[in-house]
Amino acid sequence: MLFKESGFFGRMRFRTKLAAMTTSSAALALLLACLGLFAIQYHTEADLSEQRHRQIAKLLAENVAPAILFDDREVTRETLMSVREIEDIQSVHVIDREGATYAEFIKNPGNRAPSDTAKGEVIAVSILVDGVSLGLLEMVVTNRSLLDIVQQTLGTIVLLFSACMVLSLIIARSLRAMVFSPIDRLVQAMQELRNSGDYTMRLPTEHDPDFAMISTSFNDMLAKIEAGNVELRDKANDLREARDAAESANLAKSQFLANMSHELRTPLNAILGYSEVLRDELTLAGMKRSLEDVRWVHTSAQQLLELINGILDLSKIEAGRMDVDVHEFEVARIVRDVEKMLVPMAQRSQSEIILSLADDLGKASTDSSKLRQILLNLGSNACKFTEQGQIILAARREGRHLVFTVTDTGIGISEKDQERLFKPFSQADQSTTREYGGTGLGLAITALFADLLGGKVTLDSKPGVGSCFTVRILDDLAQKATAQNQETVEAIALPDNSDKPLALVIDDQPSACQLIVRIAEQAGYRVITAPDGEKGLAAMRANQPGVVLLDLAMPKVDGWDVLEEARCDPAIENIPVVVISVNDDENKSMQAGASDHLTKPVSPGQVSEVLQLYSGRRSGRILLAEDHEPTAELYRRGLEQMGYTVEVVANGLQGTKRLHESRYDILITDLNMSGGSGFDLINAITAMEPELRPVTFVVTGCALDAQEEAQIDQNVAKILAKNGLSPRKLAHRIAEYRTQKSGEEFEEQS
Repeated sequence: MLFKESGFFGRMRFRTKLAAMTTSSAALALLLACLGLFAIQYHTEADLSEQRHRQIAKLLAENVAPAILFDDREVTRETLMSVREIEDIQSVHVIDREGATYAEFIKNPGNRAPSDTAKGEVIAVSILVDGVSLGLLEMVVTNRSLLDIVQQTLGTIVLLFSACMVLSLIIARSLRAMVFSPIDRLVQAMQELRNSGDYTMRLPTEHDPDFAMISTSFNDMLAKIEAGNVELRDKANDLREARDAAESANLAKSQFLANMSHELRTPLNAILGYSEVLRDELTLAGMKRSLEDVRWVHTSAQQLLELINGILDLSKIEAGRMDVDVHEFEVARIVRDVEKMLVPMAQRSQSEIILSLADDLGKASTDSSKLRQILLNLGSNACKFTEQGQIILAARREGRHLVFTVTDTGIGISEKDQERLFKPFSQADQSTTREYGGTGLGLAITALFADLLGGKVTLDSKPGVGSCFTVRILDDLAQKATAQNQETVEAIALPDNSDKPLALVIDDQPSACQLIVRIAEQAGYRVITAPDGEKGLAAMRANQPGVVLLDLAMPKVDGWDVLEEARCDPAIENIPVVVISVNDDENKSMQAGASDHLTKPVSPGQVSEVLQLYSGRRSGRILLAEDHEPTAELYRRGLEQMGYTVEVVANGLQGTKRLHESRYDILITDLNMSGGSGFDLINAITAMEPELRPVTFVVTGCALDAQEEAQIDQNVAKILAKNGLSPRKLAHRIAEYRTQKSGEEFEEQS
């Protein structure tokens, strides 16, 4: 092809190609016409020149015949010279009958050869007198060459060619306008359609039948799209309504499950609490038979609690209210913890737990609690369905994913039953439920937890051979934490003049309230109660208790309002408030101002531990180095409520400066901080005089490797994981260490 759809020509716009092809065609036609004109002119001139030269030669032959007849060479020569003014005649020669030159005329004397045709064409004519030949006349002539003709007419041809090219460009522009005007209107319409999305627009009808067909087809297409859009819009509205109805129904179901679970946990809390109290009292009384009955009550209540917790977890996940607590931890440590929990279960079925951990597991940044629950659910299922076999718990790393497998040699699962295995309240079949028990929630929650951690659970199983569950999750999961604030009011209380520390219990459930009262009294507290948040706030202001034990779900003014009001009121902001509720959103309650959070049902031991921590005022100056402001505020508020004096700095550089300016009894520091890390702060403390060094506690959210632990272990009292570390737990670790140190010093003095 002359014009290929590649290279430079292929990159041109179509309208440029059309103009180029039009002008190129015109130029080629003109060039060929010019060449043809030159050829015709050359041949025409050659023919005319030959005729003229032959006539001249004949005339000369007739004129020289008498002179030759009378043998007059001079006259003959003069006759030949008569053609000297004719430019294209180079020479004339008269040859006698013997072949000798009789006379001649040469314009260029250098050309002496009469028969030399190198310089032109020779025309020969016989010299006749009465039919008798006297000799031969030869005339050498030159015709104009093609180059001479071209040179002579070049200017005219160029002028004509230019005029024709200009005319062809004008025609090409007109042709382009004629062809592309309808196309431009179509392109403009499509651009407007793309920008506006208005399918009601139409192209005007073209006068040309060919273009009219294009505009008509385009308008028909728009009409069909418009009709289809209307139909799709109607169907989308129907689907949206159906989706909203389904979401509302699912939300109502999840809300019902959550409310039902909370309502069930409230009386169950009393059953578990009172059964523990009865168990302690019956143990002291030596009533073994009744003690056994109470143990059965407690065991049954614990099983019911597990079922309720499973339903609550499922409802929270479906409602999108399940939080993910992202923190750094050693993966191998979590898997080994799960192994220790599974060993007693495996021993009951005479099975063996085998652990297989890859060397490159390292650290992960995700929710260790949910990962532990996933592995525990799968492992306990394997132990349940495996008799005298093996359960293999394995973990490995694949790129950015952690892969865990739980393999057993148990009863296995058929392909048909595998399809509904991860659905809530589903098991393999009814016979399995009858023989092994269970609610069918464990695997459903496991699958949902895995999805929350950016992964999934898969199963490979054969009946009679065994099963292999594979869990694949991301090793680094981003966390989005939110905190909510609420409003508050006030209430009333009763004073007590006892020397014991005062505890205020705010709970609208009489049974739960009385249980907490009994536990608090056994811990050495005098107790007052309030049935709602309004009266609880009034009691706090009137009696300034040493600790408040607060339920959240209450009528009128609820626990969230109490926390908000207490945090904003300078008169009661330093009173520690411990939340005891069926609501397990610990992060939310801590951010709202709680000092600690216990989830119902609670054991007497949990409540006693909290009460003992707040029973006596602590003393000492603490320097807290923490660059995360919400965490620093949480620890500051909680430690000050226990009696400590706390000063907060944002990094190691500020901490080092304050250590040189003032003395502190205790230092609590994070490690990774901008503007000076905790390592720098620890190094600064190490350089201080021993008697000036504060007791140092490291609170970090990062898992430390062996080298980092060795670097700081000798210079700090404790290394504490930040995940799940409430102010109460932090204060307990501080008090535990100081008590231990005091005992060691006493032994040394003894």
